[in-house]
Amino acid sequence: MIIPPMFGAVQSVRDGLEKRYIASYLALTVVGMGSWCFHMTLKYEMQLLDELPMIYSCCIFVYCMFECFKIKNSVNYHLLFTLVLFSLIVTTVYLKVKEPIFHQKSIALNCP
Repeated sequence: MIIPPMFGAVQSVRDGLEKRYIASYLALTVVGMGSWCFHMTLKYEMQLLDELPMIYSCCIFVYCMFECFKIKNSVNYHLLFTLVLFSLIVTTVYLKVKEPIFHQKSIALNCP
């Protein structure tokens, strides 16, 4: 969950793929590192390193999914803004509520 996505990111750079693919691989790497930290310590701070990157990576994956059949190197600013706003709202609520069920609900809303 950590090393294979790093190889994918390097290969994406070598192949000249769009930055969204590199971001996807790097997001998987961050999720892997966060999960590793949380499951090693079981501390709340590390739980944030586990769960918040999952939200962010889902947003990156949703962006990639909607941009699959678009013109190469184009940017959908409306979708990008919406996903960043969603991430910020989820992060803010998650930090205030501190309820484990919130992560499950936010993932269910984000991933189709």
